[in-house]
Formats: sequence, structure tokens, C-alpha cells
Amino acid sequence: MSMPRDDGSATSWFVKVEGRVYGPYTPAQMRAFVKEGRVAAHSVVSENRESGWRDARAVEQFKGWFDEAREAPGKRRARPAPSDARTANFVIIAHLSRETETGFVAALSEFGDTEEIAPGVWLLRAAATAAILRNELSHLLERDDKLLVVDASRDRTAWFNLGRDADQRIRELWGRPQ
Repeated sequence: MSMPRDDGSATSWFVKVEGRVYGPYTPAQMRAFVKEGRVAAHSVVSENRESGWRDARAVEQFKGWFDEAREAPGKRRARPAPSDARTANFVIIAHLSRETETGFVAALSEFGDTEEIAPGVWLLRAAATAAILRNELSHLLERDDKLLVVDASRDRTAWFNLGRDADQRIRELWGRPQ
């Protein structure tokens, strides 16, 4: 079991995904995972590999990291954009809870021009990449929310929370030779 440091933060963290335990990770690594969208509010974390599992949103230290990640999509976008972050056309498909949808739509519209073309399906024109959109928007999602981002301009995709089976099927289908 890890011992807390004097500043009250754990010296290591573990993450449980679909029954598998990953870690240990330092607080700096976990903070980066939150920023990247790899750890969401509904992610299950513990300071101990064997017990004490809880949603990251219930851990005070993570609350601060989620606030940092959420507080300014504009601030994060103000950093130099990746070289391939030129204006592109995206299709965003999301299965969202009612609690998530309003904030998600507002955040999506901060990236550029949006048009909802069907329930849970948006077109977006923005200077971004599929990975950037996934990482920025995933912070807003709950445990059962799902997200698929298709960059129609550059033939790229990124997704969040679709599950291992869907992940494998996507990779297999799109990796097949023609």
C-alpha cells in the first residue's frame, strides 16, 4: 500500500478498466492522463491495487485536475496547434446522457461551426484533429456516454468509451486490405 506524501497526495495510483488493474502511476502521470482524456470522471481509481476503488470524480485531488482540464478548452487550444490541425470537416457521433448533452454541445460549438444533423450526430468544421476533439470532449462524458469522432477531411478517427469489442472490430475492419 502506498503511503501519502506530506502534501496529502498519493505516491501512486491505480486505474481499473473492465476488471483489469493498471498502475502504479504517479500523481503527475494521472494528472496528464486526465488532461489527455485517458482518465475521466467516471474512471475507477485507487491508491491501493487491492481495495478502495472509487470513481475519480469522488477523489478531491482528481476534482482539481478535472476542473483544470475543463476550465478552458480555449486555453488549451491557444497553445500551438499540431501541424495537422488545419481546418477540417468532422462527423461527431455521441450517445450521451441528458445530464451530459447540454455541456457537450456547448463545448463542441466552441471548436467551430456545428450543425446537428440527427439526434446525437453533429457536423463540425474546425481547426483541430480527431484526437484533440476526443481528448477535449471526453472530459465531459459520464460512465455510459460514448463518442466517435470522424475526421472526414483527413480520413482519421478517434473514439472514447466504445469498449474493447468495438475497438477491436473497428481496427480489424478498417485494417483489412481491399
